[in-house]
Amino acid sequence: MTSKILLILCHPNYDKSFANKAIITKLKSLIPEIEIDHINSLYPDGKINVKSEQEKLIKNDIIIFQFPMYWHNRPHFLSQWFEDVYEYGFAYGTNGDKLKNKKIIVSMTLGNTLDFFKDEINIDNLLSPFKASAKYTQQKFCGYVVTDNIINNIQDNLEILEDRKKALEKHSEKIVEIINNIK
Repeated sequence: MTSKILLILCHPNYDKSFANKAIITKLKSLIPEIEIDHINSLYPDGKINVKSEQEKLIKNDIIIFQFPMYWHNRPHFLSQWFEDVYEYGFAYGTNGDKLKNKKIIVSMTLGNTLDFFKDEINIDNLLSPFKASAKYTQQKFCGYVVTDNIINNIQDNLEILEDRKKALEKHSEKIVEIINNIK
């Protein structure tokens, strides 16, 4: 791969995460050059170094947003990250073209099953803020990958655990597939 890839990881309890850790571990093995930006550990006080984050975005071609979905939304700190980093004059507005032609991929985990997300509550609707932000900042939304049924205490249920391990490996492989299909 010749594109530079940045993964923005937002998980407030990453140390206890089964799914997001599995995704990150597999992605590191599939894409050794990937840059991982775990914003919760970088900014435990909630004060984001905006210039540093903007520099990372500028130097990378593909941006992956990795997070567990909370209450049918991205985690609060990821929203704050967007509000702070995607500022006027950088991401939009006068001279705000620094993200133009960057490629965006969303990678998320769900506690619920995908059966819940049917009809008016569907994944495409939940991803509309990412799609709208990409369009507004002249980026290209290239797709998403979701793994569901990441229940609490998954390690206690060996049958579900083995099934979810396989699903998470496929999750990472799908991210790589999306990357490889980007033109």
